Amino acid sequence: MKLDDYLSPEELKRLASALLVVLGFISIAAFFGFTVVPGLRYQAHTTPDAPIQAVQGETGWLDPTDYPAMAREILPPIDPATVMTPNPKLMARGEALYAQTCATCHGADGKGNGPGGTGLTPKPRDFAVKAGWKNGTRLEDIYRTLDEGIKGSSMASYNYLSKKDRMALAHVVQSLGTFDHGASDPKAIASLEKLFASAGEVIPNRIPVARAVAILCREYAEAKPPAPASTIR
Repeated sequence: MKLDDYLSPEELKRLASALLVVLGFISIAAFFGFTVVPGLRYQAHTTPDAPIQAVQGETGWLDPTDYPAMAREILPPIDPATVMTPNPKLMARGEALYAQTCATCHGADGKGNGPGGTGLTPKPRDFAVKAGWKNGTRLEDIYRTLDEGIKGSSMASYNYLSKKDRMALAHVVQSLGTFDHGASDPKAIASLEKLFASAGEVIPNRIPVARAVAILCREYAEAKPPAPASTIR
């Protein structure tokens, strides 16, 4: 027995049309459920005008040290007087950066107890304790750590941030410890002041490593399409 033994050609056409409509609705519902709804949920929990839009360590990043997405910027030279000494505007910027880039591992109070630091070896630095700082506790030492990172640890370089932002972070990190951080080296401070005042800087486009890997994989697949099935033995 065949299906057309029970149904006329016209009925078969109507049945096929109805089936296509049902499949179409299922496809649309699946697309909405897996694509649109998660996007709406994300938008509902984000602030579009936040000063720093990308948050490291959120679900979807490769890891907490992955670079956030940033557009290319051309920045002018900086007046050293505006960054070498803490001021309310600079500290507010540094605190916002710290909350979104450092607190994941170092903790909100800088005690090295952030959730992202669990299982890391060595443990994230406790900024409230004077001992054990790899590069030192002076302002220029902290700036160097932010600029270069620390090899052999999970402390990555933050040189994707502008010089001003790195200095804002350095002031905030230093403020988290009430101990004596030591007198700065006049030559090191003069060198930093010259770095800020002598020239501007270009902050290049930056995307998360996970996104870069996805782009490379796609480009490779487009450049090297799979061989036809007939040629595979």
